This record gives sequence, structure tokens and C-alpha cells, in this order.
Amino acid sequence: MTTPIPAHSSNGPSAIAPGDRIYVGIDVGYRTHVAAAIPLAHFDVARHHDRWKRAKPLSFSTDAAGFAKLQRYLDPFSSNPADFLILLEPTGGFYALSLLSYLLSRSYAVLQVENTAVKDYREKTFGSETKTDHTDARLMARMGFLHEVVGEEFSIQPVQISPPDQAALRLMVRDLVKLQKEITRRTNQLQQVIAVTFPELKSFLTNTTASVTARALLERYPTPEALSRASPDEIRAVLWSRHAYGHAKRAEELLTLARASVGVKQLVHHQWRQAWLIKQLPGLEQARQELILQLRQVIEVHPYTPIIESLPVKSTIWTATLIGVIGKVERFVERDGLAGFKAYLGWWPQKAASGTSLNSSRLASKAVRLSRNVLGQMVAVLLSPNMRSTPFRLYYERLVARGMPSPKARGHVAGKLAELLYYMLKTLTPYDEQRHQKAMGFSNPGEVTMPVPADTLEGVAQTLTDDPDLLEESST
Repeated sequence: MTTPIPAHSSNGPSAIAPGDRIYVGIDVGYRTHVAAAIPLAHFDVARHHDRWKRAKPLSFSTDAAGFAKLQRYLDPFSSNPADFLILLEPTGGFYALSLLSYLLSRSYAVLQVENTAVKDYREKTFGSETKTDHTDARLMARMGFLHEVVGEEFSIQPVQISPPDQAALRLMVRDLVKLQKEITRRTNQLQQVIAVTFPELKSFLTNTTASVTARALLERYPTPEALSRASPDEIRAVLWSRHAYGHAKRAEELLTLARASVGVKQLVHHQWRQAWLIKQLPGLEQARQELILQLRQVIEVHPYTPIIESLPVKSTIWTATLIGVIGKVERFVERDGLAGFKAYLGWWPQKAASGTSLNSSRLASKAVRLSRNVLGQMVAVLLSPNMRSTPFRLYYERLVARGMPSPKARGHVAGKLAELLYYMLKTLTPYDEQRHQKAMGFSNPGEVTMPVPADTLEGVAQTLTDDPDLLEESST
């Protein structure tokens, strides 16, 4: 039921008719939100020229007292939540989560509108006018009116709040990215220090001088001089403690290198920094393992997990990233379909053509880098020489045989992987390799080799945190 409201000032809810629609725009902030409620009649240009631009907004805090203030602001317009349509931007991430929960729990209809759509509409309506929270709140209210009455789209979609654990997945994956970058940074710094103090160590430990084995040696013998005073048996014991059995057999060789080292001496600061870096790495690596374990626990009960991990290659990091990025596949099904899904994941061509002077194609820039990297890494493993033959490799080989450059062919495989994910998640159907192979027109499964071990896949998955995008120049 809607209660008629007596006339107020020109900025207030004057004489709202029963059942009249009220459009509300809310600009979300960290400490303060701004709401503007505008009745349908105020958008009647013939009767109220630009009256919506003068609607009096409400600033309210992001706590319980602020929400009560918002309710007191909305109630005079109508006591029936069905009379309202509320729009807000997804800006602010978790800043808006409590507000969304509050509004939805009271049966208000809430829609989200893309930030760029608000920006474009602001520039169209006000020209170069500076952005303000009050202006954006009014604009979103009008966009709600135009969307519902006129049919303007404005990149508007219903709000769907995911379960708390699922909503946190993307944030946790970003935590993992930052943590891995910090580990890589500290590892590189340690190797740089060792290149000064004990340069010969890299000829003994050829993979990295910042490994667990190298750190165990440097903790016990921080300088070549200290190592040169140790016996072969003492060195072997340290290497054995880190299961470096092959290196332990070469203890005498390491001792010889230490005695002839050209490492710079008397660098007190370098020695202190070396010990400081060595102390940090175990804690960072332990934190990373704990985070991966937590990700596994979160995705274990998610309905998308068995679907994604039915693919020939899998990793906890990859699965968590894809679930966190995709959210619910229905939001793509209801809007842009497969094309929107592939573009969002980062494997859809952005084409530019004009006459005969411009004709180019590259990956769409408006995509989530995390998912682009994940699919790129999955393709790298699928095409690895140690990986058994799958329809993905056969597809890649077919494209290369037709003369397509390898990087571009890899991009096509990534696009095919995104396409499969879309239909698998849409129907909650696990991957069927034989069905896929038949659909692609392949009769011969190809030579079968040993699959990549799970721990190797996890190692490859770590590289999704690398800064450059894999196959950045490829085009699907």
C-alpha cells in the first residue's frame, strides 16, 4: 500500500499518487553514501522541466544509524518497497555489500549500473561538469527511469549477492597474486646479494641460489670463508637435511668453490641483508601454502569446481581464480552470451576496421587479467610436450598446419577453452573428451603420453601471478 503524501517544497516528494514509481540512485562511498529518490512524475518534462536535476539528495553514513536515516528518507515517498527501483554502481567493492544486504532484505528492487555508463551519461547530460556524489545519485535515478520506462539499457543488471565465501574468492586470489609477487621479489633480491658475496654458488646450484637448499647452506655458513672452514661431512649433513642428496655427493666440489671464491669480502650490510631476506622467505612461503589450502576448502563445496576440474588440466589456483572471476555464469547468459563471457575472460578479439587504411585485431582490453592469465597457462600446459595429446593440441596443430603463427594459434585454443567453459558451466556438465574430439572432427586421438603431475601443474599455476599476460599479442 502506498500512502499519498501532502505537498512539500519543490525539492520534496510533493503529492505522490498511490502506486507511483520512485526511482532511487545511490552513490556508494567508504564512509558516506548519497541517495537521491525521484518520483516518476518528476521526470515529466512537459510538467516539470528538469525537476529531477533539483531533487534533494541524502547523505548517510555506512553504518546502522546511516541505514536508519536512509529508511526515514524513503518512507515518506512510500511504505511499499515494491514502489521503488534502486540503482547503484558496483564501485567500492565491499563498501556496498552491507547496503545491498540491507536493501534486499527489505524487498527493494536493486539494480547495478556500470561505472562507465554513469560517466558517459553524465558527460552527455551535463557536458564537462565536474563529478559530484549528488549529481551521480540523481543521474542513476534518471537512468533507472529511462531503463524501465523507455527501455534504455545502460549496462544495467540485477544485483545478485553471492555467498560470503564465494564473494571472497576473488579477493583471496588477489591476495595470492600479491603474496607470490612478494616471494618472487625477495627471491630475486637474495640472488642478487649472493651474486656479490658468493658468485660461485650459482654454478653449484644451477636452478636458483635462493632455494630451500641454498638458504639452509647460507644460514649455517653465511660467507664463503665460513663454508671453507667446514668439513665435507658437515656440508653433506646440511644438504641431506634438505633432501638434496645429489648435491650432497658433491660436497667436496662446493668446498673447493668456497675456498677459491672471488666474492666481495667485508660487506657487513650485504651479510645482514642476506640473513634478513632468508628469514622472510619461509614465512611468506608458509603464508602462501595456508592461503592455497584455504582456497581449496572454499571451492571444495562450490558447484562449479567439479565442472572446471573435469578438464584435462587442473589446479586449485586456476579453479579458485575462475570461480572468483566468473561468479555466476547466468549473468552472461542473460546479457551478452558467449561473446560477453569470452571477452570478460580476456580471449575475444577486438577488431578495428575503417576503409582500406585500418584493419587490425587484438585481444579485447576490457577483460579480467587474472582469468586471461589462467586460461593462457592452461593452454601452455595442454600444449606442453609432456602432456598427453588432447583435442586442444589437435586443434592447435590443425591451425599451425594451415599456416597460422603459433602465438595466434595458442590464442585460438584459449578462446576454445573459454567457449567450452561457458557451455559446461551453463549446463553444469563436466568435460567429455570423446564428445569434444568428435565435435571437432578428430578421429585419431593422437599419441598418448604421460600426464603432467599435479605438483607440476600447481607450479605452473603459480606463474599466473607474473606481471605480463601470457600470449598478450595473440588474437582469438
